[in-house]
This record gives sequence, C-alpha cells and structure tokens, in this order.
Amino acid sequence: MAALAAAVGTVPQLAAAQTKNKLKITSVVTRLENDYFTNWNKGATEAAAAIGVDYKILAYDGQAAKHIEIVEAQLQAGTKGLFGDSNDTANVKQITSLAGKYNATYIAVWDTLPWMHPIDQGNGYGSFFAADDVQNAYNLAKTLFEAMGSKGNFVHITGFPGASPDISRTLGVDRALKEFPNIKLLARQPGNWNPVDSRRVMEDMLTRYPKIDGVYAQNDSEGLGIVQALKEAGLKIPVVGHDGNAENLELIEQGQYLASISYIPQYQAGFALVRAFDVLNGWKPSPTELMMATGGTLVTKANVAKIKAFLGGGKLPFDWRKMSRVLSPDDWDPQNFVWPLDVEQMWAPYPRPAGYELPKAYRDAVAAGDLQRYKDLYFSHYKKRIPT
Repeated sequence: MAALAAAVGTVPQLAAAQTKNKLKITSVVTRLENDYFTNWNKGATEAAAAIGVDYKILAYDGQAAKHIEIVEAQLQAGTKGLFGDSNDTANVKQITSLAGKYNATYIAVWDTLPWMHPIDQGNGYGSFFAADDVQNAYNLAKTLFEAMGSKGNFVHITGFPGASPDISRTLGVDRALKEFPNIKLLARQPGNWNPVDSRRVMEDMLTRYPKIDGVYAQNDSEGLGIVQALKEAGLKIPVVGHDGNAENLELIEQGQYLASISYIPQYQAGFALVRAFDVLNGWKPSPTELMMATGGTLVTKANVAKIKAFLGGGKLPFDWRKMSRVLSPDDWDPQNFVWPLDVEQMWAPYPRPAGYELPKAYRDAVAAGDLQRYKDLYFSHYKKRIPT
C-alpha cells in the first residue's frame, strides 16, 4: 500500500470550496432533450452542491460552431471549468486551447481528437475519460447474437458519424460479428443519437428488408425510436443499446428491450465535475491519469432490478466529496472501476499524423509500469461499489 500511496499525483492543501468565491463550472453537451443528459445533469447538479461550485448546463445541439461559441462565451463570463462531449472531435483541440488561454480547464468525456494527448495541450486540457466502448460493444453484440440463436439477420443503427464512441462501438460490434459466422449484417445507418432519426431509419429498414431478427442501437435514445417503429409494425425482435437510460431499464424489466450497457451518466457527469474541481485546485494528474477508462455494466432482465434499486430514490448513491483528490486526499474513492487507458492501443485504429510522437512524459510513465501501477491504485481505493 505504501508503494501505491506514493503513486498519487500532487495534491494541494487548500480547496476552492474553502475560498469566498465559488468556482464556475459549466457542462456543454450535445442536447438536453435526451434521457442520457437528463440523468447526466442530475449527477452534476448533486456533485456541484456537495463540493460547493456554481454549476450550469448548456447544449450545442450537435452543431460544431455553436459548441465553440458557447465555450468561448462561458470562458469570457468567468467559467473556469468545462466538461462534456464533442461530436466533432476536432473541436476538442480548439476548446482546450481556449481553456488554456483563459486559465481554465476542460474535462473531455467520450470524445477527443485521436493522437492529441492532454499533455500536448497543456493545462487547458485537464483530462479525458470514457468507457471501454470496444469491449462493452463486443459484450453487448454477443448478447444480441446469442438471443438470436447465433443465426439470422440484424441491422446496426449507428450514432453520430465520426464521434469517438460511435467508432469504438462499431469496432466492438465488428469484433463480435467475426465470431458468429451465421449472423448477417444487413445494413448500418446513422440514427444520430436520437429517437426521432433512429425511428425513421428503422422504418426504412423494415421496408427494405423482409426479415430482421435483431437490432443493435448505438445508444438507448435510438433504442426507444427503434422499439416504437417495431411496435407500430407489429413486430417484437430483440433490441440492444448503450447508456442504461431509465426508460430503457423499464423496457428491459418488461421484456420489451433485451439489454443495455449502463454507464450511469449521473456518475460520469459528477466524476467529470469533481475532476475539473480538483485540477482547478492544483491537483496534478500523473501522465497516465490524464486519459482514463470508466466501467460499464451489462444490464439484462437478470440484474435490472439491482441497477434500478441502486439508482432509485431521490438522492444518488454517490459520495461526491469522497471522489475528490483535493477534499479527500487520503481516503478518496472513485466509486467505479477506473483505470488508465493504453493510448497507443486506443488510437491504433486511427492514422497517426506524420512525425507525431506521444509526449515523452507519458512514454516514460508507461515504460516505468504506470499503466498497471495506477490501475492497482484506483482499484485499491474503490470501496463504494456499483452493483453488477
């Protein structure tokens, strides 16, 4: 344990919660009319209240230019912490550059520009984290294919083209597909992360293909649109999706939706907000802590009741102050599986820019064994468990 304790990044002695002026932290996300981001906002709101920061949420409606406009306006208005997704991954470079210019920081969730490490961007890029979507999608696709009897036709309603999780989830589906030679992919078409577009896509698929035995949705909002299209057509076939949204959990319990991967967006947003708070208060992540993975849970009818019970009730079951490396420097608890990403492996599917090398500090840390070292550290601090 002493060796693990020595691995902890620099922790300051005084937190901003102890100062007179509250930090301003803003979440900027794709859209608010989405069950995922409704839950996301609930977690961030609770975390902000617990650690004493001024929090708000804004939406860029999937428009890259609007995303930058909102970020710059917030920085000019005194926001010091930003966090959220970025459908256009190229925006992450501009956002983190702007954050650095205003002595602020950005915590990227889900999306980042390949072959641009946070160290490359300086203090404006506080850190990145995302679920291990390739592995989660692989597990979810296997669940779907097995429910189909390991044979038949399926369609894949993807997300927003070019978004990091969309690419990763498709890689996971393709990995599973290689193991099921009697499963045929009929078509793959974007549903843009929302139920309206995905419903239209599913209606088109039903017109084009007389026999569909399963549907893979890139997220649960799309899954809702797909289920609606199937209901109207008088069909009941297995549908799976990502996110673990509340309405989809109800459908799983009712037998109308096969499975979901729950990332618990309430947790993700709260964790991101706390991360921004810590960085702004002087905590310096080590090189391998700058890009992290968080756990996801496969939810089926067998365990959906446990997941719903865990999240049920008025207040969320997370101790946000315990997540903070500033407020709880000795007994911090990530309250989820969290581990460093192997960046070389993560970005292997993307072309590496000519002449680019990952930062020396990161390469040296990997060579010193810090990927495993910090994985062990976070696991040793993980006390408050999410059910599986």
